Amino acid sequence: MKSSDKKNILRWSVFLPVILLISVFYFFRTNVSSAGGNNKQDTLIIDQLGYRPYDVKIAFVRAVNPDSFVVKNAATNEIVFKGKPNNKIEFDRTTGDNLYPLNFSSLTRPGVYKISVPALSVTSYQFSIGSNVYNECAEKTIQSYYYQRCGAEISNGTKWAHPACHLKNAKFLVDPSKEMNTKGGWHDAGDYNKFVPTTAVSAAFLLYAYEDFPDFFYDGQLNIPESHNSIPDVLDEACFALEWLIKMQRGDGAVYHKVSIKNWTGEHLPDKETEEQYIFGISSTSTADVAAVAALGARLLEKYNKPLSVRLLKCAVDAWHFLQSNPEIIPQGGFKNPAGVEGGEYGDEIDSDERLWASIELFRLTGSEEYINYFLSNYQKVGGPNYTLSWKNTANFAYYSFLKLYPFPQGIDHQNNIKARATILSNMNTYCNQLLERIELGGYRCALNNDEYYWGSNSVVAGYAYDLTNLYRVTDQRKYFDAALDQLHYLLGRNTFGISFITGIGAAPVKHPYHQFSMLKYHDNPVPGLLVAGPNSYSRLNGKIISQMPGKSYEDFEKNYFVNEVAINYTAPLVYVASFFSQPLDNSISKKNSNDSNMETK
Repeated sequence: MKSSDKKNILRWSVFLPVILLISVFYFFRTNVSSAGGNNKQDTLIIDQLGYRPYDVKIAFVRAVNPDSFVVKNAATNEIVFKGKPNNKIEFDRTTGDNLYPLNFSSLTRPGVYKISVPALSVTSYQFSIGSNVYNECAEKTIQSYYYQRCGAEISNGTKWAHPACHLKNAKFLVDPSKEMNTKGGWHDAGDYNKFVPTTAVSAAFLLYAYEDFPDFFYDGQLNIPESHNSIPDVLDEACFALEWLIKMQRGDGAVYHKVSIKNWTGEHLPDKETEEQYIFGISSTSTADVAAVAALGARLLEKYNKPLSVRLLKCAVDAWHFLQSNPEIIPQGGFKNPAGVEGGEYGDEIDSDERLWASIELFRLTGSEEYINYFLSNYQKVGGPNYTLSWKNTANFAYYSFLKLYPFPQGIDHQNNIKARATILSNMNTYCNQLLERIELGGYRCALNNDEYYWGSNSVVAGYAYDLTNLYRVTDQRKYFDAALDQLHYLLGRNTFGISFITGIGAAPVKHPYHQFSMLKYHDNPVPGLLVAGPNSYSRLNGKIISQMPGKSYEDFEKNYFVNEVAINYTAPLVYVASFFSQPLDNSISKKNSNDSNMETK
């Protein structure tokens, strides 16, 4: 080794520790002190819409004990609340984050505020306290379905407009010489295919939201073409899907599974589609889904649109008759894409949960004992509730609809109905109490397990919130209410990324979803109200690992459809949950459950 090389090594051995110390100092200074600038969401994490007056209000400071915090009036900078964090640090096992909760629940005065942590020079985004803070979320998520409409001009005075798309008849895959009008329905996700399972389940969430919270919805609410027709807009939007589902029914009552292109052709605007669309074969899962949602729609629309209600009744009964004539799943093993066909499949090898859902909705529509007897004979075979609702698992729809029958009508088997109610409630309590245990273990109070950060994890969060709200509505136990609200907080920004996972909602919403229309026309300003898939530690774009931590496996990148694609069935449970929290609820319970510590209000 040359002497000059030895001298260089000696110099580096002296100065390298100093350089490393300086680097570490600037790293922490950048990630903590300057977080109040461009990266304030990295340190101080809130629900970006806000909090209702008498609900628990918690924000988080990440990594560093803030000693104290204040809440200020956003307009005047007046300090309206002073508090100290909980001394117990919260560790989030799915992200590796250490969190300090900031509880300001006793601040109940409506207004626009911001949180400041003086020791860290950090200030939060502005947020509101008010009874209607979640109305925007409910209304924009419902309105997002209007922008997903297929076969209709999108033109409601906003910039997210385009000509009518997919106006040609679709060909039958098994015999392309035959075709059928399949115009209508909703584009399923970031692409333009249409699937019966996801459409039926999504329409059902809209319909159940109206059924359970009718006072929130009104005609003219959503700025859609049907506004001001004397029908609540949420029902109008559901009707757009129901009309398409009727089209997908065969003469014998069976329902075709999907309408889609055969091969992926790249991104394009919806009205620029040049590929042929095909009608794929029937499935018993799709048939049962349609029987259920058509019965639900027929019941709710009877006083608003009698002709459509009658057509939906026939559709539901015909579908049920087909199912009764074909008790085994069709096709055997569940729907599969034929060889050479790409794209979504939505195959399901079990149809007992869909049949159960159809039976209870047909009973609620018709009162016929045939349907309630089927439910009572089969609900224990299906089992549950033991997991959240999805296009593949509709059992919870059936259970929650059954619970709405209580007190039971005259003329049915009360003893067996009471037994079924007790069994289902017991299962619901066991299932939801397991969710509560997970929430208590997670720093961000998200109900996901480590192994549930897969494709569409955000929809699972919304689904858990749906389950918790339904148990709260039956039992009136506040713990389920608070747990459901924690899931909404997570989706609205109280997460490791400090972003709202819903486009166009919150101070820092996701901006680059995989949504072809938004990507190609409105790059940084996507269609609002769309819930993106969320962290996914299993599927990787080009093999790239985003993070070793499952809860951090997300990026706001429009090409990464594994984490950032949108889908109608992702957003659907969020519609219900946001509508639930947009209702005026009994504040007296909330007042008794404030959980403040070491705080004072001005």
